[in-house]
Amino acid sequence: MESPIEKAVVLIVDDSAMMRTLTSHVVERLGYKPLSVSNGDEAIERVSTGRCDVLLLDISMPGKSGMEVLRYIVENDYRLPVIMISGSGDIDQAVQCIKMGAYEYLTKPIDNSRLEITLKNALSESMLKQRVRLLTTAMEQSPVSVAITDIKGKIEYINPAFSRISGYSMDEVLGKRISILKSGEHSDAFYKNLWETVSRGEVWQGEFLNRKKNGELLWEQAVISPIKNNMHDISHFLALKEDITEKKKSREALAESEQRFRELSDLLPQPVFETNKDGYITYFNRAGYSVFGYKQSDLRDGLEVMRMYAPGERAKVRKNIKVRLEGRKVENHEYTAQRKNGTIFPALVYYAPIFKKESFEGLRGIVLDITRRKQAEKTLLDNQKKYRNLFHAIPDPVIVADADTGAIVQWNRRALSFFGYKSVELSSMMMASLYPENVRDKPPAFFRKQGQIKGGSVETKILTKNGFLVDVAVNSAFFETAGQKKVFGIFRDISEQKKSEQLIRENIRLKNDFIANVSHELRSPLFSILGFTSTLLRDRDELDHETIGEFLGIIHEESRRLSSLIEDVLTISRIDSGKVAYKKSALDPAAIIDSACKSLKIRADERHIELFLDLYGSNLLVYADPDALKQVAVNLISNAIKFTSEGGKVSVTLSKNHDTMVLAVDDNGSGIPEKDLDRIFEKFYRVERPGEEIEGTGLGLPIVKEIILAHNGSIDVKSRNGFGSTFFVRLPLYRPEN
Repeated sequence: MESPIEKAVVLIVDDSAMMRTLTSHVVERLGYKPLSVSNGDEAIERVSTGRCDVLLLDISMPGKSGMEVLRYIVENDYRLPVIMISGSGDIDQAVQCIKMGAYEYLTKPIDNSRLEITLKNALSESMLKQRVRLLTTAMEQSPVSVAITDIKGKIEYINPAFSRISGYSMDEVLGKRISILKSGEHSDAFYKNLWETVSRGEVWQGEFLNRKKNGELLWEQAVISPIKNNMHDISHFLALKEDITEKKKSREALAESEQRFRELSDLLPQPVFETNKDGYITYFNRAGYSVFGYKQSDLRDGLEVMRMYAPGERAKVRKNIKVRLEGRKVENHEYTAQRKNGTIFPALVYYAPIFKKESFEGLRGIVLDITRRKQAEKTLLDNQKKYRNLFHAIPDPVIVADADTGAIVQWNRRALSFFGYKSVELSSMMMASLYPENVRDKPPAFFRKQGQIKGGSVETKILTKNGFLVDVAVNSAFFETAGQKKVFGIFRDISEQKKSEQLIRENIRLKNDFIANVSHELRSPLFSILGFTSTLLRDRDELDHETIGEFLGIIHEESRRLSSLIEDVLTISRIDSGKVAYKKSALDPAAIIDSACKSLKIRADERHIELFLDLYGSNLLVYADPDALKQVAVNLISNAIKFTSEGGKVSVTLSKNHDTMVLAVDDNGSGIPEKDLDRIFEKFYRVERPGEEIEGTGLGLPIVKEIILAHNGSIDVKSRNGFGSTFFVRLPLYRPEN
């Protein structure tokens, strides 16, 4: 590696090109870097730019002479060694050059060995002076107090910082012992140890409590080193001292603050901790040791802060610490903490970075055990879940509204399907909007017009989203939660109840009509029987055989009619009480239906009604009670004959449709009004026909339907008023395997 001297730039100033070339060759051979110019102006320019370390300057040059260049360098304090070169060898000139500040004076021709020695000495001396100037400047400008004493402690040098800090000037302390700074606060043993240390040639370091010139005390951090001469003997002592009074006060204040912090933190029931920048815990308060189960020895051995957390939480902790160090806000401070014994508990951990002079030093934090809070939250959540489950399990629509404004605030799932609204729609609605417009100013269920709460149960109508009015019974109750008054209302759909009530009223009316009708129907044949039997008994000797036969026929027909009426009443009674026992067997329905038609043939003929019978070509089997099946056929065919005008037609058709037997009884009579089609199978219901007397009890078709249903079949009717009716009976075909 090249030394600084070997890297030196030698500026050769000579008006002779030959001399510049020759000298440059010699300089380069000596290991320096030559740089040459031909006149004084160029030399001054080079010096001004700081591009040389030593000058070989010819005295006699045209233009600006070498003496003028030397004067310029000295006056401008460039502190460059200048070697003057002269061809005359004038002693006076040489003396003048040396007096002006030249380093050396050489004559031409230059001896190479002398030039080598001169250059080396000039550069060495120049570098030494530079170092001395550098060290002197450093001490003069240093903010640290510097003092140099002899071996007896007498001051030989102080820097400006010493004067500034102590208040003593150079003149006041020069030649005096350094002990003038003693404060009297240190023991003799303290100073004895100091002098013994430095006298042995060792460096002493420590803190002084010294006294300024004005009597003020100051703390100084000192380093005292022995200075040895060429013989390795101690000749001087160098003291470097830094005023640490404010630092000392700060440290003491910090120590007091830390002590107060620790005393205060030990009073806290929550763990408080500190870590270093490597993530190891350096401090626990009493609660920290108690809650986590660690000892001070664990901290001394090295306890990572991550061991405060359950393994599954540590990645989250690292992430949040990074977020915190970046100056961003940590959103979630909840963690699962872990004790030394491995048990865990829920905790909130708040921490902040510790910075000293903008350097991250660690973390300081506090741990809040939230076990009780989590238990309370769980209990609350469980209760809320139970409430929600119960709330949504209520089969009726439920609406909760603000008692003061009427705004809807809560609802169950049934309310959505019942009213037809979505949650987002109900959330912006008022209670009044659920009522028809004619009652919105005074909704009858919850509120009075003035907004006063009205509890209890009321019946009203509500308006669904699709525009339907629904009868409801509303049970309401007032309650208060979180300072807000609310009303809890349960809407019970009573539409079916209303229909049932109407149906009950209708049935009562029908029963009353039935009783009156039955009374009439019973009396009519009875009166006929009584009348004709009385005549026979009274006038039997006077009546001829033909008349007697006619009377007996009437009595027989009225008795049959009376028997049929009584049988219908008994049958419907047995059906209602569930006491009907059918004797089912596999049978051919064609034979039953054929028999029924034959029994009604005379009645059809009397009214000139064509009774058309079309039985299925191949045998069909059904599993049925023969008497019940015949009762069905007789009832349907007799009704068809009854409601068909004279000269009309009744068709009875038996067919098969997949696995089902289909009996169709069709007439071209008066038909059934559309409004009565849905009710003709109701008990006691009879079709009212304008201008016609209502006949029968209204039990025939209900009995037929009950019989068919008991045989796993079905019955329905198609009719147009004035164009006749067709009744369809369907029964499953008999299959032995079933």
